[in-house]
Amino acid sequence: MYKKNILTLFLGLLLTAFGLSAQAGMAQEASPEGFQPWLTALRQEALTMQIAPAAVDATLTGVVYLPRVIELDRKQPEFVTSFSAYVNRRINPRVVSKGKLMMQDYGGVLYVVEELYQVPREVLVAFWGLETNFGGFTGDIPLASALATLSFEGRRAAFFKKELLNLMRVVERDQRYDSPVVGSWAGATGHMQFMPSTLLKYGVDADADGKIDIWDSYPDIFSSAANYLSQAGWQPGQPVSFQVALPAGFDYSQAQWQQTKAVSEWVKAGVAGVPASALALPKASIVLPQGFDGPAYMVFPNFDVIMQWNRSINYALAVSLLSQQLRQDSYTLQLPPEPPALSYQQMWLLQESLNAQGFDCGAPDGFPGAKTQAAIRRYQASKGLPQDGYAGAELFSRLTTPVQTAQ
Repeated sequence: MYKKNILTLFLGLLLTAFGLSAQAGMAQEASPEGFQPWLTALRQEALTMQIAPAAVDATLTGVVYLPRVIELDRKQPEFVTSFSAYVNRRINPRVVSKGKLMMQDYGGVLYVVEELYQVPREVLVAFWGLETNFGGFTGDIPLASALATLSFEGRRAAFFKKELLNLMRVVERDQRYDSPVVGSWAGATGHMQFMPSTLLKYGVDADADGKIDIWDSYPDIFSSAANYLSQAGWQPGQPVSFQVALPAGFDYSQAQWQQTKAVSEWVKAGVAGVPASALALPKASIVLPQGFDGPAYMVFPNFDVIMQWNRSINYALAVSLLSQQLRQDSYTLQLPPEPPALSYQQMWLLQESLNAQGFDCGAPDGFPGAKTQAAIRRYQASKGLPQDGYAGAELFSRLTTPVQTAQ
C-alpha cells in the first residue's frame, strides 16, 4: 500500500507539472484564488467522513482547475436541436450495422445479462451506442479535476461536490489508487457514462474479480446498466414506444408525456396502428416530438424508465428507435423533414413574447421546458390552433411579428 501511495503521489506530480493530454486540451490555467484552500478543506471533510486516506489522496493528488469545464457548463447551445436532426445524427445504417456486429461479438455476455435482469440486449446496446459510440469514446478528461472545478465554481456546486466525494468512495471500494478515473467534462464515466453516485448504487461486479469495472469488463458494463434499468422499474416483455397514426380532429392537448390513458381508450379515440399485443396495456401516453404535423409515438412505462436515465424525450425516443432497428433485418427508419429548430435566442424571445401576451411561462431561459409548453398550449387554444405545445418556426413568427393596424 505504501508503494502504491508513493506511485500515486509521483503520478500526481507529473500530472500537475505536465498535464494529461486531455487536461491540456481543456485549457488548463492557474487555479483561481481560493481553489487550493478549497481543496485542502475538501480533503479534511472527506477524511472526517471516514473515506480512506489513500482514496482521498489518490483522487485529489494532481487535481487542477479546468476553465474550459466552466465554459462548457455555462455555455448555452446556439440551437435547440430538432427531433429529426437529433435522431439523424445518432441513428443511421452505419450505426445500426455496428450495433448488430457488437450484439454478435458480445452475444454470450448479453445473453446472460438479459436472462438475469430481463432487459433486452438490443436496449442495452442502444444505450451503449448513444452514450459512447459502443465504447468508442468514453471521455478522456480527468474526472476528479472536472468535478473539483464544477464543485468550486458555484453553479450546482453542492451536486458536483457530492459526486466528487462519491468518486473517492469509488476509488476506495475498487482500490483504484494507481489508475486515475477519466470521463466527460460533466463527471460521467465508463462505457455507459455513469456518474459516481450511479456507479456506487447500481454498479455490479458481474465477473466476480472484486472490482466493479465499467471501463474494461463487459460483464460489469452490461450488468451495471441492466441493473440500473431493472431497479428503475423496467417491465419485461413490454414495449418502449411505437409510432401511431392520429385521427382527424384529434385533441392534441392530450398528447403529453405523463398524461396517460389505457391503450384501449386511445384506440377508442381513433388512434391507429396499435399492435394487438399492446391493446390490454393499462398505461400509455402520446408524444409529438415534431408537433402535430410530425410523427406521433405511443410510449409506455419503459419509456419513463429511460427518462430516469436521461430526462429528454428526444433521447428516450432515440433509445427506442435504435433498439427497434437493431431487432430488424433491414434499416427502415424514415423521419419526415423538419425545419431547423429555433435558436437559443429565438426561444428566449418566444418566451418573452408569451409572458408579454399574458401566457406565463416563467423566467425566460431559452429552453422549451414543461412550463413553456403549457404556456404555448394556452396560447394555441386562445387562437384556435392545434394544442401541441410545440415551439416551432410558425409559432415563433405568430408570437413575435408585430400586429399591423389599419391606417
